[in-house]
Amino acid sequence: KEAEWRRRAALPEEEEEEEEEEAGPRHQGASTLREDGFTQHAGGSWTALVSADADLARHVTRHDPDALAQLRRDHDASVALPGSSTKALPSGIEPPPPGSILVVAPSLHAARDAKLALERALERALRSPKLQYTHFVCVPLCFGDDGERLVATVRAFHRDVLSSAYAADCDIEPSIAHEPGHAHLTLCMLKLYSDEARARAIGAMDAMGVALKDAGVVGGGEPIELEVKGLDAMNSDFSAVDVLFLKVREVGSRERGAMSAVCDAAVRAFSDAGLLSRKDANKPVKLHATVMNTRLRNRGGRNEGGDNSRRRSFDARRVMASHGDLDCGSVVVKTVHLSKRGEYDVDAGGFYRRVAEVRLCS
Repeated sequence: KEAEWRRRAALPEEEEEEEEEEAGPRHQGASTLREDGFTQHAGGSWTALVSADADLARHVTRHDPDALAQLRRDHDASVALPGSSTKALPSGIEPPPPGSILVVAPSLHAARDAKLALERALERALRSPKLQYTHFVCVPLCFGDDGERLVATVRAFHRDVLSSAYAADCDIEPSIAHEPGHAHLTLCMLKLYSDEARARAIGAMDAMGVALKDAGVVGGGEPIELEVKGLDAMNSDFSAVDVLFLKVREVGSRERGAMSAVCDAAVRAFSDAGLLSRKDANKPVKLHATVMNTRLRNRGGRNEGGDNSRRRSFDARRVMASHGDLDCGSVVVKTVHLSKRGEYDVDAGGFYRRVAEVRLCS
């Protein structure tokens, strides 16, 4: 040992570092060789991990089985999911940890090609309308005194409509009433089905905050004030409506266009992060606060997913005649949230669980 210590002490510093590097990350015991994120095992097989939640992996296996068959056919490769039986894997290879898919191939070249092919299959899955959105970027409208006033006004509107003599004839039932305590403006819809995607989303929120600060929207003095007044529908035929909403426009002494800058910054940040589909990135943001939505019909009012083909429209003509000028006053925009769909925060009054936030004013 003393002789070895003396030999190392006599080595130049850079030579010693090079020797340690060679002995370090490439060899994990006698049976493992690592190469740029790929691992070779004792039996000669190579593996690589791909970040993907179980729901995304299941979507590929159910809706794109040809992609997995092609991995076997073109690259002699297979995939393993968390909890897979070790009997189905080559000797010495363990199933992947939760939140990932393991690619197994006979060579490094095949493993690289198979990993790329699997990533392309996952990208196709993310573009599929069958795969639900998981998160969204929004502006809450229900916080503070002005938000409480908006919530109370919408609740009173729901009571009036649902107790009216025409509700049943117009196919208006309680389940389509959108919870007023969830009132918000949606800026982006997102499919974040991996730890890697969720980390990029938080980075996109940070980038959006920097862009808004540079544009003078954050810390620019006067807050953004929105008027929430008047009902409208997504389609022009009020006899067959799926989404009824409150119209929103920017008001106040501040120069107009600040809210548009917030929308543009959100779309740009998430597009740059590769988290928006081309369709969603090019779709203009339509600011609105939903009050009724047939996607919620008979789903307890909280499930915002569902199959659009099963929606049953309602007749909103009587609603428009009696409440078309519904006035919820003005709301000061204080924050932008990255929120998780289907999860709610009791401490925030039951609003969607916040993952990240950009403060626009105090």
